[in-house]
Amino acid sequence: MTAFLRLTIPSLLVLTLAACATAPQSDYSHDGLELRQVRGLDEVWVRPGTDFAAYDSLAVAPVEVAFDPHWDPRRTGSRLRLGEREREEIRADAAEMFDRTFRRELERAGRFEVVESAATAGLIFEPKIIDLVINAPDDRRAVGRVRTYVSEFGRMTLVGELKDAESGAIVARITDREVARAIQPLEFADRFSNTREGERIVRRWARTLVDQLDEL
Repeated sequence: MTAFLRLTIPSLLVLTLAACATAPQSDYSHDGLELRQVRGLDEVWVRPGTDFAAYDSLAVAPVEVAFDPHWDPRRTGSRLRLGEREREEIRADAAEMFDRTFRRELERAGRFEVVESAATAGLIFEPKIIDLVINAPDDRRAVGRVRTYVSEFGRMTLVGELKDAESGAIVARITDREVARAIQPLEFADRFSNTREGERIVRRWARTLVDQLDEL
């Protein structure tokens, strides 16, 4: 019997470990959200049983903006790094662009009544822009007529949470990474072209949210 156990127990352990190694990853997050496949978004988690069609009003919280920690912006036509003041101006411009464009696109779609106060909303959307990279940041203090051409304007990732306003529960979480590319192999980049590309990405995010939400 002792010899039998010595042979059997290791075999059972091997089979158990093999089964664990081949088991699929969980489709549920730590807070009970279920992973869903949504066209146009990289990753979407939804609270099971949520009926999004029951929501008709939405409040959008001010966006938080964070740069890619490895982004090392330089002054136009120079090897000098942009200072903290210039970086904060870029962060503020990006936040203003997102808030303005996202709200306008939601209002244009007409799916939700976009309200200012969370107290009068059914849903609250809390967005974050992370890993923001702008390949040719426009230095407002640059002197001269230096022109910068790029094949890619930059990239940014949207992380957003939809919350039920009454309970405060998170009913959906989305993550999507977007790269803003120039149309031509090389295209002149300045503050206006950067803003235009950013607006295009934000409009797509807003449209995808509206188009796909009721299907969740």
